[in-house]
Parts: sequence; structure tokens; C-alpha cells
Amino acid sequence: MVYFTLIRGKNRGYWLPENRIKGLILESEIIYSRHAKCIMGCRNITEQNVMDILRNGDVNFDESNIRGTACPSYAIEGTLPGDKKIRVVVTAVDSIAKIETAIDLDFKRDSCYCK
Repeated sequence: MVYFTLIRGKNRGYWLPENRIKGLILESEIIYSRHAKCIMGCRNITEQNVMDILRNGDVNFDESNIRGTACPSYAIEGTLPGDKKIRVVVTAVDSIAKIETAIDLDFKRDSCYCK
């Protein structure tokens, strides 16, 4: 009876860790580091592209740094039009999400000279 009245037909995916992290980031004020802006300019990645990755991408927990740190960072990966694979690294503290970098995963070696 409970299943039919409360659970059946409803999407309960919002409680999954990945969706909670993305929700937290998207509800925060988003700022860009100087390095992120440089890399994005070099790789032709727009702020809209970054937002698309944050909304639709997948959190790569293996590349994220979430344990034992006061300022966790999350690696969120996705594909842009033209099959461009991007990893956005975000640090989230309080109500601020700082985009640290946006990596083009198709490039084996970084030719951008950003610090």
C-alpha cells in the first residue's frame, strides 16, 4: 500500500550523492578562477558549456578530492557538441562554487600556458 501511494511512478534520484553534489553546486554562486578563465579561453570553452557540464555531466569520484579536506573538489565530466569531452573541477565551500579548471580530456598534453 505504501509503495503505491508514496513511491510508485516518482523519481527518487535526487537523494543520490551525485545528484546532491550537483544540486549543491548549481544552487551556489558560481565564480571562476583566473586559471579556469585562461584554460577556457585557450580551449574555446564557454561559461555556458561549463554550466551544461555541471547540469548534465557525471561526477567522477575517482578524480574528485572529497576526503580529509575542508574544501572538497569535485570533477564533473561530460560531452559537449562535437564530442568534446570536458572535465570541470569545482571546489564548493558554503554557498560558493569555484570553477578551478575545465580540462579538455581529448588533449593528452596541455599546450595552454596558464598558471
